[in-house]
Amino acid sequence: MSTEKPRIGLALSGGGFRATAFGLGSMRALHDRGLLNEISVVSGISGGSLLAAMWAYGPPSFEEFDASVTELLRSGLQMELARRVFAPSSGAKKVGSSMRRRLTKKGRSQGQLRSRTDALAEAFASRPFGQRLLEQVTHPDLATVISATDLTTTNAVRFGSVVSSCSRYGDILNPVRVAEAVAASAAFPILLPALDRVYNFRARDESVVRERLALTDGGVYDNLGLSVLLPGRVGRFTSHVYDLDYVIAIDAGRGRTSKVTGNTTPFRLARSFDITYAKTQDGGRAQLNHAARHGQLRGFVHTYLATQDRNLPRPVADLVGRDEVVGYSTNFAAMHVDDLRRLTTRGEQLTRSLMSYYCPELGN
Repeated sequence: MSTEKPRIGLALSGGGFRATAFGLGSMRALHDRGLLNEISVVSGISGGSLLAAMWAYGPPSFEEFDASVTELLRSGLQMELARRVFAPSSGAKKVGSSMRRRLTKKGRSQGQLRSRTDALAEAFASRPFGQRLLEQVTHPDLATVISATDLTTTNAVRFGSVVSSCSRYGDILNPVRVAEAVAASAAFPILLPALDRVYNFRARDESVVRERLALTDGGVYDNLGLSVLLPGRVGRFTSHVYDLDYVIAIDAGRGRTSKVTGNTTPFRLARSFDITYAKTQDGGRAQLNHAARHGQLRGFVHTYLATQDRNLPRPVADLVGRDEVVGYSTNFAAMHVDDLRRLTTRGEQLTRSLMSYYCPELGN
């Protein structure tokens, strides 16, 4: 084995507060193994992007980071969002912004309609991590990638500490705050409208264009945050290329849906979505397993909340069972202390066990 510092990519999946809590437990295990300081790049989606941002742009102390995430999970965001959306001043801003866009050419080209997702961005911006610009990472030599999806072009939009980009247009030239990137990544389409933003882009031919994006949940494009960490990516086609030895994926997915029958249009559409979604997830994981088997990576660890307990490579003492956590909601409601304990504990238990089994050479 090489004595050089391993280059490790950490992917934190989407899944609302379920993903944030499960990922926090997994990060506790990585911290105890001394691995968090070895992470070269962290990729976050939705609830995972919130966790990634609170770590990458938060306090340098892990204990302070842990306490801040725990406090947010326990207090929730739903009531705060309601207050921000329905506050009189917010309503006035929303109406004013809407009128400017409708009545003036300048408003149509520059105005940004305020929405519940804007309120989410404001909630994040009220916290220290959200006030930072994307390049202002707390930890030395750590790169960040916070992914959203542009509904207009159907492309992924990668906000990052090294570069922010949309493959259709090029690299974003505007300074972007962490709060805006996380809100875009977490804008679950069924509950939150797309975040309307205009950016200047530098294309690969060095021309500069100005384009409007409709930013929604990064999980629409890639809910695991793994695609940006895949080996073999080429800089000619993407601004995000990371040369890694190991990839650790923290996946808060709920697994396969239960067996049900039906033939209504909503049922067929929902089932078709579930099948396509699962196939995409499986494809991303398969690529990384293939890369590890063929030497493109030294190792790949997939900590999966929905893993069947009987399929773990080693038994885990006092394991928090799959059925105790897999049904937890993906919203941003305040989390009960018992749910928080179960989710974080399972994340910690699975990560400890799988890291020891698949990558015993890493960490303490």
